[in-house]
Amino acid sequence: MFICFWLFRYVENKKLINKRIYYIYLGAVLHNRCLLYSYSISLILIAFFEFATVVVMLVFRDNVWRTYDSDFMEIFHNAYSKNDTKAIKAIENLEIKFECCGVDNSSDYINFGYTIPSACYPQQSIKFHPYYIGCAEAVNTWVWNHLPTIIGILVGVLFIEIFGVTGSLVLGVAITHSTRNEQYAER
Repeated sequence: MFICFWLFRYVENKKLINKRIYYIYLGAVLHNRCLLYSYSISLILIAFFEFATVVVMLVFRDNVWRTYDSDFMEIFHNAYSKNDTKAIKAIENLEIKFECCGVDNSSDYINFGYTIPSACYPQQSIKFHPYYIGCAEAVNTWVWNHLPTIIGILVGVLFIEIFGVTGSLVLGVAITHSTRNEQYAER
């Protein structure tokens, strides 16, 4: 038992696994139903919030888009007005990856009085015209194009969570029945 406790403390100190895993680990090792049921409840709540988030995102997708667009514009403006080199580099990497320019288009640079960076041009060469699509739209299009993959991953995680809930509940019931073996034998 001491070795299990030491290993448990080592893993906790190294932050190798999520703290929720402790519930099921300690519940199984210590035959503690309360910990197993706490783990089940936490997984059920997480799954509920994940599902609710997806539903809210789909129902209010127009509001989410407007918020995303305005927040991206704020980040863009703050990065260039404060000359934040890390943020500027991240924006330029985004422009290269998605072949886009600015938030809405290259006029964002012109409207704020900034020079259009080479990341906005094909092959990073000023000889060409800058990309006409804005990065907000490019990222949104990428997300919608990859939505089936994203949903597939979320459904996979949901099934793993359901398996975790089922396993911890079954283990909790088995612990309950194993502590009552004498009562069953008398009948």
